Amino acid sequence: MTGTVMVVEAPLDRTEFERWRREASGALRHAELAEGAELHNWACFSAEQAAQLAVKGILHAVGAGPWGHDLQQLGRQLDDAGVDVPVDVADAMRRLTAHYIPARYADAHPSGTAGDHYGPQESGRALADARAILDFVDGALEPPPHQGDRPPAA
Repeated sequence: MTGTVMVVEAPLDRTEFERWRREASGALRHAELAEGAELHNWACFSAEQAAQLAVKGILHAVGAGPWGHDLQQLGRQLDDAGVDVPVDVADAMRRLTAHYIPARYADAHPSGTAGDHYGPQESGRALADARAILDFVDGALEPPPHQGDRPPAA
């Protein structure tokens, strides 16, 4: 991961974060199951949903009421809330945002079904992107180690 993760030090609503984070884990699990069933378009959509839920969770935790479904915009909301989004995470958000509509709707494509336009490469990349975003979100809420918390030098 490139960039610096700014750990949020404001009072956090951990309970609200955990609610959203649990849903993100469920969506990620759904994406994995869909990929295993070769429903690659649904794996991509569920991976996008997992990332979206996790990002909204951190925004709720810091009191920055998230709005919308565009991961790129939600990433900008993180930046505005004082959470530095590394370039590679922002890139993952951009890639996943592209799955929000076309993964579900046949009329988002010139022909065929939505599923006709997705394969293992797309779902594998989407799952990797979702996992990277969830890892970033989890790390952004971890408190930094304090000098007083270290054991004395031997």
